[in-house]
Order: sequence, then C-alpha cells, then structure tokens
Amino acid sequence: MSIKISFTLKHLLYLNNENVFYTTPICFLGQNGNAQFDSLKLNEYFTQLNKHSKAMTSVCLYHNGEVIYDNSIGYLSIEQQLKANVYTQYRIGSISKMFTAVMILQMIEEKKLNLETKLNSFFPTIKNSEKITIENLLNHRSGIENFTNLDAYRLYSTTTHSEEEMITIFESLGSDFTPGTQFNYSNTNYVLLAYIIEKISKQTYAEQLLKRICTKAKLADTKVGMAIDVQNNEAASYDYQLGKWTPSSETDLSVAIGAGNIISTSRDLCAFISSLFNGILISKETLSKMTKLKDSYGYGILEFPFYDKRFYGHTGGIDGFQSILGYNEKDKLAICILGNGFNYPLNDIAMNILNAYYEKPITIPTFNENANKSNIESLNQSILGKYKNDKLGMEISIFEEGNILKAQASGQSSFPLTKVSEEEYKFDDAGIKITFIKEENIIKGFKLLQGGMSIVFEKNKLVL
Repeated sequence: MSIKISFTLKHLLYLNNENVFYTTPICFLGQNGNAQFDSLKLNEYFTQLNKHSKAMTSVCLYHNGEVIYDNSIGYLSIEQQLKANVYTQYRIGSISKMFTAVMILQMIEEKKLNLETKLNSFFPTIKNSEKITIENLLNHRSGIENFTNLDAYRLYSTTTHSEEEMITIFESLGSDFTPGTQFNYSNTNYVLLAYIIEKISKQTYAEQLLKRICTKAKLADTKVGMAIDVQNNEAASYDYQLGKWTPSSETDLSVAIGAGNIISTSRDLCAFISSLFNGILISKETLSKMTKLKDSYGYGILEFPFYDKRFYGHTGGIDGFQSILGYNEKDKLAICILGNGFNYPLNDIAMNILNAYYEKPITIPTFNENANKSNIESLNQSILGKYKNDKLGMEISIFEEGNILKAQASGQSSFPLTKVSEEEYKFDDAGIKITFIKEENIIKGFKLLQGGMSIVFEKNKLVL
C-alpha cells in the first residue's frame, strides 16, 4: 500500500498510486562501521522529530537476538492523548507478505504443495490460472492485475469482504503479461496465497500465523489486525495536513489478507526476521531460495543496500502507516521502524539509525517551518493540475492550499514546494526538485529530480 509521507524520489519510484500495503525497497547508502553507536545522539534526533511533528513512530535495533536500542515518539491516539510505547501495535502493511511467504514455504517443505503447483488447483476461474504457479505468486510474476490499483478499490476498501467476494473481484481482473515473463508488484498475488494457506490447512490465516510463526518465534504482540482499538495499545494513523495531524482512512483488513493485514511491534518484527535468518522458521536451504532475487524481489523479500552491506526485508504502507524491516546476516543486526504518521522521509530515519550503529555522522536537521512557503502571488497558474507517469501507474497533483504550493501523489500525503524560478520548484527536506516542461508556452509536464535520478510526468489533458 502506498506510504503517506513527504516524498523522496525513492518513495515516488517505488510506491505507486495505491491506497494500501504496496511498497518496494528504499535504498540505504553508506559504508562499513562497527557495532558501537551514540544512542544519546540518536535520542536527540528523535526528540527533534517529535518536537517539530515530523514523525510518530516506534523503532528498534536488535543485535544477535537482543534489543540494543528502541524508542517511541508521538501518539497512538491524538484524540485521546495516548502516547506510543515500545509495545504499541502498528499496522505493518506489506511486511505482512514476508509472513505469508514463510508460511507457504513451510508448506512446501512439508510437501503439501510445491513451487510449480498451478493456481487452477485452487482458483480455476482466475484468468491464466492454469499457467500461474505458486512461485509466480511469490515473486510477483503472475501477470495478475493489482486490484488495489483499480479506482473501484477505494469504494470497497473500508468494508469487510469474504473470500468469495474477493475472488469475484479477482475474476474480473485482466492480465498484464504472460505468467513468468515479467515482474509486476501485485497485492492480488498475496491475497491469493493467503486463501491457499487457509484451503490447505483448513484453518484461518490468523490461526496459521499463530501456529506457524508467532509461537515458534515467540512473538507476543503480532496478530491479524481487526478494527483499530486504541484502548488496546493499537495505533490509529494520521496524515499531516495544514500544519496539523489529521486522522487517516482505515482499511478493513479483510481485503488485505496475506498482503497487508498484520499488526505488530518493532520488537516483535526484529525477533521475527532474526528467527527467519537463524533457521527457526524455515531451513537454510529454503531461505536461500527465498532470498534469491529476480527483478530485485525474492519470495516476499527485498534487498536494501547500506554502503557495502546488504539488508534483507520489506517495507510497508497502509493508510497513514509506514514501516520498514531489515536484517544483515553477517552482522546479525535487525532494524525495524513502524509509524502511524510521517511528515518527514522514512528513508532518512532509517539512514540515521544505521549511521548511528555503524558510527557514521548523524544528521539532526534544523526545521524551518516557513522555508517551504511559495510566492503564490507570482505563481504561474498553468502549472496547477494533475500529472501522470504511465509506466509507474502514478499520478501527482500540483495545487494551492493555504497560500502554499503543494504536490501530492494519489493516496499520499502532500508536501510543500518552494519556488526557485518560473519553472523550477523544490522541497529541501527531501532533496526534491521539480522542473516544469514547457512547449510553445504551454506546460506539458515536469521532471522530478532527486539523488541523481529523474522521472518525467506528463500533464493530464482536459477531457470535456
């Protein structure tokens, strides 16, 4: 699902315009370091984020099976003034896919199915089901259209849906390519895998999660989410708009089963991924298959670089929640960030935590709340409107709000733009630069630049 955050280009590259639990890797850049770190400086960093309403989050570093740093800032419920703590449960979005993949791989080890088992053994009415394998579902090479990309998704995402109702929706989906020939991230794949787990086990996904993972990895605060109960230490999520936190939408997690329906704590997720890489959940041989990447994706798992180090894990986003989980096998280090509100790049938080651990400089920003205000009076009004990149399936709106020029991707939080020139605008907090493309004095689109990468968005044509 989409992450609601002030975007870096990395976020824009990977998040798509879905409303829920889609995500792919955020890159960490750095060098080697040792295991000593300045936790006081890290505390100061989180104090600043909290003071300036930049994030509401719980974080954990876990080394060799033990928590070596954790911290929580913000509220699990602003309305009730309930502060978050290390036991607060957050919706983890697409990190749920790691759990689903592990359970499927366990069943393969038990010879209850195999990677070549065809989808038509379970759901023959899905298009190309006779060609789609379990492996195709695991590594997003099935070709099945991503149901969360559909406009209709937003009409039913907040109400409960049964398997029968979801399969009816899936039966209407198209196929993006011949199964096995390409990669295309699709939440549909993992909802189907969850239903397959239930069919084989004759138990609910929640029961299998408890039996196959939570009990084995000793996860006390991980489960399938229901309607959010803040009195039970479950976080509600928020967007930062017009200088304040506002409640986000609440997806009914029945539509996200297997793909984004789990709630957990940062401590539990560190314990989960450590158990995974230490042979408690699946064999080393199966793990090597899980982490074998094709088109940058394994079986429910991604790779994140941090200088010359490699972390395996996943990221997640659903409603206003964002998350990241990673593990470095050589250093036996797990990192987890869970949050229910962000007005600051998640990637920067992850970078600073790892910089602290590996004894690299920690950047503590000085926030100037007025720095991003644009000169609306001299604004070229023709730049306002919607822009799209068909390859990414993403749309970005440029609009005025409260005398501030803003940009916002579909389903995401907005971020302010500062005017540099008639055609150039920037968002310094994330290092974003937007340059509008003009032909014959008409705005045709813009180029979004950050970190040496660029994406071109075309302005939508007005249809009368």
